[in-house]
Amino acid sequence: MKTLLLSLLMSSVAWGQVSQVGISNFNFNYQAPQGNGTADAFSYQQKIEAGQNVQVEKVGEDFKILLEGVENRELTFKNAPDIIKNANTIKLSAFNFSFAEKLLLTLNTAVFNSPDKTVDLKNLNLGCDRIATFPEVMDQVISGCIQKMSLKTGGLSTNGESGFDQALMKAIDEGHDQILGQVGLKNVSLKVNGGKFDLSADIQAQISGTAKSTGSIKYEATIKKITVKISEVKFGFLDVTSKVFDELKKQENATFKVKNPYIYITVK
Repeated sequence: MKTLLLSLLMSSVAWGQVSQVGISNFNFNYQAPQGNGTADAFSYQQKIEAGQNVQVEKVGEDFKILLEGVENRELTFKNAPDIIKNANTIKLSAFNFSFAEKLLLTLNTAVFNSPDKTVDLKNLNLGCDRIATFPEVMDQVISGCIQKMSLKTGGLSTNGESGFDQALMKAIDEGHDQILGQVGLKNVSLKVNGGKFDLSADIQAQISGTAKSTGSIKYEATIKKITVKISEVKFGFLDVTSKVFDELKKQENATFKVKNPYIYITVK
């Protein structure tokens, strides 16, 4: 979930200082380094372009996006999250995105395949506040989502080495293979209100049940650091908090640090 949530947040602000974006019914297929799709409408800085064909090409670390339709326009997608930047293939269906007074995102399906991670999403609904008092758009989004956020998805299937989901599965099932083991989650719900979060998900695997977690989250915009305090993680009646932290500790890198009960994430 850590990887997924941050990717969604970072994707929303990857065009830099964009004040408003709207995408309606975007269907997209990508096979590195190129992809194409269609959108019923694509609005950018309040300029609405209907019936758009969308061509995407990866150039270095950035993505060049060419809108073709009523008016042709080229955009640059910078600082994409790793789940997008490292993807071999991406498939999106019925993707809708609005970034104005709030951040709203819905989709029917999304599949990201990369060398070290696969994510398969179904029926996602994400809503966040936006705090416009921050000068940088990224700070507006992250701070707004920490103030108030609702994320729900009917299904989430992943495999790979990293992520809260993999750490949780290893904590409850020592036989789970972090690299090849698939994790299936249903009825995922993440709610954040005033910096307090509640997370729940039904796990569909060799060991099935409901996992729940609570805690708090804050963001220091001046140093671009997110601090997550995990108060507890339960699987059914079992408290697996310490085991989850043991597994998260193995995932540490330059931008992700773990010190029970805290997780520190540096936003690039």
